Amino acid sequence: MRRPHSRGSLLLALLALSFVPANSLSFASPRERRAVVFYTAQTQGTLEPCGCTSDPLGDIARVTALVRRTAGRGAPILVDAGNLTYPAGEIPLPKQEAADLVAGFLAQELTRLPFGGSALGETDLARGVAKLQPQRLAANLDGLAFVEPSRIKRVGGIKLGIFGLVDPGLAREKGLHAEDPVSAARAEADRLRAAGAEIVIALAPLERGQARAVASEAAVDFVVLGKDVGDGTPRAQKIGGAFLVVPGAELQRVGRLEIVLREARTAGESLRDAGGPAANRMRAEEIDRQARQLDADLARWEDDATSDPAFVAARREERNDLRAEAARLTSTTWAPPAQGSYFINQLLPIRRSLARDPALAASMRRLDKAVGVASLKVAEPPPPAEPGRAHFSGDASCVRCHKAAARSCRGTAHAHAWRTLRDVGKTGHGDCVSCHVTGYGEVGGSSLGFSKGLENVQCEACHGPGSIHVEKRGLEKPLALRTSTPESVCTRCHNEKHSDTFQYEAYLRDIVGPGHGEDARDKLGAGPTARDLRRAAAKRARISAGQLR
Repeated sequence: MRRPHSRGSLLLALLALSFVPANSLSFASPRERRAVVFYTAQTQGTLEPCGCTSDPLGDIARVTALVRRTAGRGAPILVDAGNLTYPAGEIPLPKQEAADLVAGFLAQELTRLPFGGSALGETDLARGVAKLQPQRLAANLDGLAFVEPSRIKRVGGIKLGIFGLVDPGLAREKGLHAEDPVSAARAEADRLRAAGAEIVIALAPLERGQARAVASEAAVDFVVLGKDVGDGTPRAQKIGGAFLVVPGAELQRVGRLEIVLREARTAGESLRDAGGPAANRMRAEEIDRQARQLDADLARWEDDATSDPAFVAARREERNDLRAEAARLTSTTWAPPAQGSYFINQLLPIRRSLARDPALAASMRRLDKAVGVASLKVAEPPPPAEPGRAHFSGDASCVRCHKAAARSCRGTAHAHAWRTLRDVGKTGHGDCVSCHVTGYGEVGGSSLGFSKGLENVQCEACHGPGSIHVEKRGLEKPLALRTSTPESVCTRCHNEKHSDTFQYEAYLRDIVGPGHGEDARDKLGAGPTARDLRRAAAKRARISAGQLR
């Protein structure tokens, strides 16, 4: 029996949809007013991503360039749904000054943009009310100098009413009193409408259920979720007459709403979600996944003599309907609705392919130096090894006897780990240093500011502290080192956040070989190496960014 074989054409169509530029979404008309609203949440003091992954997402310098570039073509504003300035959890004393520097930098730079305001989330209060900046929006908190209920901003000729909400549980924990967020949202939305706001946006660092209730019960157009946002949600979720939108955390995926108001809009008329090329692409990708699964299921059912023919026929029809919908999506050019006011929602990955604002990037480098100075000022040495316990000796001690192994290791990425930090000015940042030196935080090892002789990922990072082995000239029994390295040692740093391509055996193939574990390399056999995985991932990232076709 012939199987469906239209997957290739569908994938080509998906690629075609993927390369619709963002600025092609605008179809200007003299009878239209339009505003662009960028929205963020849960930045948590993260200015830029770890650069060790294949496709690092985030960077305030790229977000700034994006907003300012839009300002050159139209009328943008940026709003933030809270949890902006500090990382989650308690900030240890040695890290507090550095965290304050980053929080102040974020507050200063965001307010230099066309900025509509930020809500008040849990992490924003990590250092107390006295350290809170910038001033926040919270319609359900009264009489406090560091908050205001709302703002009205004119953007592209549209009056935007923007208000924030705070979680009452968080307020109680901080000794404050907050009204019920849904009741406060109803009252503030009505007040903003009475003051002439044409579009009302609620910034909600709340549980998702509470945010949905605000969307359902208050006279708002959009609710921006600001808590537990994860990677964000590409589609706006319609709830009553409003829409819930969700950006990604740590500036990795920034939301973009293009709002278009037409003259004929009546009071109380809901905006229409017009989709746009990005939404069409997402739907086409979803269809492709569903259709491929149905293809596989149909192949199995058609080969099974016990399958119900009517059931199989219905599933085949379902698959054909999906293919037909995909064909419609890919055969027509997106156009705005013929009538009514509408919006286009996008979730924009902040990739390396996006330009950086040069002035802000230079300011970030100066901030890196200040953070390094603040961190090193309070840095403490690692705990010393007690008598009889092995400590880290550094690879200079290893080379004396293991010259071939040392030559082999010099060609690995491990051998140049410290240089990569020095090149980007991060040698004073403990979160980075910990994976670019040997024995970090271990007894008799290294720590921030105390890593001389242990820079780079040296022999002892894999084999363990070697002082006893050196002292005994390798004659100790039992051997005081690991001869093979378990995966758990690698994944302290080679984890999803910092090393997204990591596969234990593939990475070992780049480490072991002639002069350094040749037998182990033979046992691994042929297969991909770490370099292969990184190259393939980098190519996928370029394709995703539209740099390759």
